Amino acid sequence: MNRRYTGDIRDLFKIDLAIHLMKEVPALENFTFVPMLTEGEPGAGSRKRRAKAGANGGAKKDLAAAVAKKRAGSRNTGLVRQMKRLQEINSDTEYFRAIHDIFDNEKILIRILEEPAFSHANRDAYFNSLFLSFPEKSLIFLDPDTGLETKNPTKRHLLFNEVKRVYDRMDRKSVLMIYQHFPRVIREGYVKRRCAELEQYTGTHPLSVTDNEIVFFLLVKDTGLKTALEEAIASYMDPYPALLVLQ
Repeated sequence: MNRRYTGDIRDLFKIDLAIHLMKEVPALENFTFVPMLTEGEPGAGSRKRRAKAGANGGAKKDLAAAVAKKRAGSRNTGLVRQMKRLQEINSDTEYFRAIHDIFDNEKILIRILEEPAFSHANRDAYFNSLFLSFPEKSLIFLDPDTGLETKNPTKRHLLFNEVKRVYDRMDRKSVLMIYQHFPRVIREGYVKRRCAELEQYTGTHPLSVTDNEIVFFLLVKDTGLKTALEEAIASYMDPYPALLVLQ
């Protein structure tokens, strides 16, 4: 994820979807958030560049438009208010605390991978810290800035070998959820290609849900859990007709 855009409509969609899945899929007992933060160095001033660049005002306008257009997550009025709070935060520590508060208020156990701070150079150490205390019965959300790796991956990408490591370690009552921003390509063909790549690396064809700007890929090992996940995704989509499932 990108520090400059915390609290925008993408944050609203992904947090609201995660809350919904945690509540609707009984096998899931905790939420594991893996925020691959980019832009600037972590610390007390790491988000200040957002305000200087004018991104904060843009995010507020973006969020207001999301509510007006009934975008994904906009029916959760309490969460919309929390997104506005996130836009004013000036440090990673405050951001993580605010995310904790959101899930605590929903009575959802949450772990955020905060240390060590993510960077392209130390990505192995970052993921190794996840494996030191790997969760069970968890919704594990990998949140890169842009999404899955491309030909020349950068800090903004999640590598396929990282996906495979997490998936292989994951128990049969957990779900792996991956954030992906759409490039300027034909949506359906792109999703099919990415699903095929994920299946190649994990042996599992993912589920997906998209608003045509971002897409979430979800991987699960157990067929019964997959059915419950499909039902939860379908119920989430009901009030948001713009959402699509592409395979």
